[in-house]
Amino acid sequence: MKPAKPTYLDLEKQLDQSQKTLTAIQQGQVDVIVGDDRHMQLLSLKQTIDMLRRNESNFHALADANLIGIGFGDSIGNVTYINDEMLRMTGYSRADAIAGRINWENCLAPENRPETGTWSERLVEQEVVSVQEWAFLRPDGGRTPVLGAASRITSPDGFLVIIALDHTQIRQAETRSWKSDQRLRMAANSLNIGIFEWDLTNDTAFWENDQMYHIFGRSRRLPPLRYSDFLEQALDFRDKKAFAHAFSNAQHPGNVFTFASRIHRPGSSTLSWIEITGKFYQNDSDLSLNMIGIAKDISEQKEYEQTIENINNLLEQRVRDRTAKIQHQTERLRVLTTKLGQVEQKERNRLAAVLHDHIQPLVVGARMQLWELYRKNDIGEAHKNAHKIEGVLEETLAELRSLTLDLSPSAILNDGLAGGVKWLVSYMKKKFAFTLKPRLEKPIDPISENICFLLFQCLKELLFNVVKHSGEDQATVSIERTQDQKIKIIVCDNGNGFDPDTFAQIQNDTASLGLFSIEERLKDIGGRMVIASAPGQGTTVTLTAPAGETDKEITPQEHRHKRRKGDKPAIRVRNTEDSIGILIVDDHKLLREGLMGLLQMEPDFEVVGEAADADTAIVLAEKLEPDVVIMDVNLGEKTGMDATRQILSKNPHIKVIALSMHSDKRVINAMYHAGASVFLNKTVASDKLIAKVRGCISDS
Repeated sequence: MKPAKPTYLDLEKQLDQSQKTLTAIQQGQVDVIVGDDRHMQLLSLKQTIDMLRRNESNFHALADANLIGIGFGDSIGNVTYINDEMLRMTGYSRADAIAGRINWENCLAPENRPETGTWSERLVEQEVVSVQEWAFLRPDGGRTPVLGAASRITSPDGFLVIIALDHTQIRQAETRSWKSDQRLRMAANSLNIGIFEWDLTNDTAFWENDQMYHIFGRSRRLPPLRYSDFLEQALDFRDKKAFAHAFSNAQHPGNVFTFASRIHRPGSSTLSWIEITGKFYQNDSDLSLNMIGIAKDISEQKEYEQTIENINNLLEQRVRDRTAKIQHQTERLRVLTTKLGQVEQKERNRLAAVLHDHIQPLVVGARMQLWELYRKNDIGEAHKNAHKIEGVLEETLAELRSLTLDLSPSAILNDGLAGGVKWLVSYMKKKFAFTLKPRLEKPIDPISENICFLLFQCLKELLFNVVKHSGEDQATVSIERTQDQKIKIIVCDNGNGFDPDTFAQIQNDTASLGLFSIEERLKDIGGRMVIASAPGQGTTVTLTAPAGETDKEITPQEHRHKRRKGDKPAIRVRNTEDSIGILIVDDHKLLREGLMGLLQMEPDFEVVGEAADADTAIVLAEKLEPDVVIMDVNLGEKTGMDATRQILSKNPHIKVIALSMHSDKRVINAMYHAGASVFLNKTVASDKLIAKVRGCISDS
């Protein structure tokens, strides 16, 4: 067994004994022999004692500075000395220390107390217990985490010295760091962000959270991907060169690196997109180059961007197609405009031919008959020539009436689109021997006048196409009013049919005035045309157009037909009460004067007034109370039917004789329904008109 080291108390005893010896020598009580070994030992001992006293002074200074906690205790744990810092950490007071109420076993936290016996044994064997973490349990129940160490002091009493450093701030910092790390992990996981670190010098990798494994599709049983593994195993070959080049250029402490690339996941056949962002730094311990970074799966973002790009490309393509189509349509419209001009000129030529070949010869013939009247004084010959002139004029009127009907059928004006369809039935039968079967199951009016005429012209154009191209001699047309207030016209035939795509190309190339013209005119009013056809399977064409506004208020000034210059209502005083008073209503002055001259030649007829419009006729009829009103049907905005109804509502005894250039049954029925007694065509012979005037009076 090795000898025990001298303790501080042993040295103190030796020092006291040596001091006494030195004092005796100094007083001459003991003889000293120079060079005596004993003397040298005493001098060495004195120096040692001085050093210990200086060390003791330094120790007390250290203890009083309270930089660390210091305490002494005996072998059973009773505290014999403790500084203020150790008192603060243990939670005791100086009075507790003086009273001996502090014991190390009670100061330690319960989980650290079983180690006390181990420490005693260690201190007996090793004399020192190295730095460890434990906690002091304060009397108030609080805890003070500390780093502490203990050492045995060689003495008969077996004193222990314990030093401790308050670990509270470090623990708090660690807690804050741990919470920060946890928040970072939670934030990264919630944002689907993976955190990693690459040691580029040693080619190692560390993955901080589970999201890294999810992003790369790897199991935790597999090691994290090092940079070299990432290049070889995960990165798509198309991005490898660009990624490595950008990464190499950025490898310098403090630099930030960002790159988006495609990766392969184990067991998946589809590519994923990730974005890696990191910062390079140099490790202080071994000077290795590292990069700490984050990885984010941006596959959905890339898919969205690709979708947006595809949509943009599609839109751009559609814009290009639309622009090309507009340019093509512009060219078609230019050609169409030229053709319309040609058609217009052709129509002018046709009208000129009708006037030149039919109307003008008749007028010239009538003029020649008048010349013959001038040259002859024979009354009999005059009557013959007059009859010839009347026949010529009647034929002229017939030609003009036919031309008028071709340009604008009266059925449209009087009975709307339904009347126009019925007129087309007879027109197609008469002109082309073509049978048109109409189906008008429900009322379709009211339709605005402009829309009505446009639909009529489109329908007429369609029927001309059927006659020309279908090879059939019949077709059906149905018209209905939809719930959204649109007019739908469907024309069907069982003829040759055609390929709509091929026909559309022909239309594009030729700018035909047929279906293309119909389609363009319907588009202008918000309508459309749909064609369903196939070779050998007939054709169905559907036209749709808004009905248009028909309830617009019209002022009385707009209702009143504008008189021609010089047309003023004429009122004459009735000569005899036995004569038949007649009021002439017509918007043509020449016709009024002709009728007036014809009727005034009869001795029992008296023309009491004349009017050029319906409103004036109503006023004069009430004022003059004529026996007969000769009423024109077409007087402008307010028709002859309107005037007849209002006149008869106040003067039911008046007889109305309707005159019109039209012979349409609907017009005739409308006048009779308004109250007219007689309906005559303006081409009627004069003697028949005179007879009707007398007849309607005698019948009453």
